[in-house]
Amino acid sequence: MTVRTVFKSAECSSAPTMSVNGETDETRRMARVRTETKRDAILETAAQVFQERGLEGASMSEIAKRLGGSKATLYGYFPSKEELFVHVALRVAGQQILVMLKGLQDRAAEHPRTVLLDVGKELVGRVLAEDATTAYRLAVSYGRVGNLGRIFYEAGPGKAIEAFTRYFEAATAAGRLAVVDIDAAAHHLLALLESEITYRRTLQFGDEITRDAIDKSVGRAVDVFLAAYVADSRLTPQKPSRQSQSVKKTA
Repeated sequence: MTVRTVFKSAECSSAPTMSVNGETDETRRMARVRTETKRDAILETAAQVFQERGLEGASMSEIAKRLGGSKATLYGYFPSKEELFVHVALRVAGQQILVMLKGLQDRAAEHPRTVLLDVGKELVGRVLAEDATTAYRLAVSYGRVGNLGRIFYEAGPGKAIEAFTRYFEAATAAGRLAVVDIDAAAHHLLALLESEITYRRTLQFGDEITRDAIDKSVGRAVDVFLAAYVADSRLTPQKPSRQSQSVKKTA
């Protein structure tokens, strides 16, 4: 190989990769950045409109007008107002869920009932928020459109499951819990937390859900969970014995 050939090879290897239509890696990267920036701007503007007017009162025309663009561009990112609303709600909910679950595994040495009550009350309260329940209903209705169902799961329940699994691993290692199937236990806890209240809210029936009702339902859910997964029986909530119950009745 000659010196000329070596230099020529070096020049070729350092040249930017170019596709058949003349695009370089840098060009594609910049295009992605512009796309993500535009998408973020749409979500920010849409969030303001939805907050002011609600789902029914908001329109794609108004959102496009505030953006200073066309409806065609808006529909290029989000095919419908409903899908746009779900993405807005998930963006807000996802950020809040990440904040409330951040560092959960760092509390592995604490009493598990205290930890799970704290996170359970916050999580259920967020799930019951109006935007979250509306987004859930829409995700069910439009789940197959643009993988909306999967996106909803990954941004909401999926994040909770991930945080629970990390906590269970740490708490089991610390001797606080005795969890063998970490993933199954995480799903069990989430299902228990949602079992009493969230379906009533999502399906829009029943009495108004108070803070006290949330606290009590979360307490019962955590107690059932710990009865199955606690490592030390002394940490399991104790039920009154038959003898103590009969004493109370006699009194």
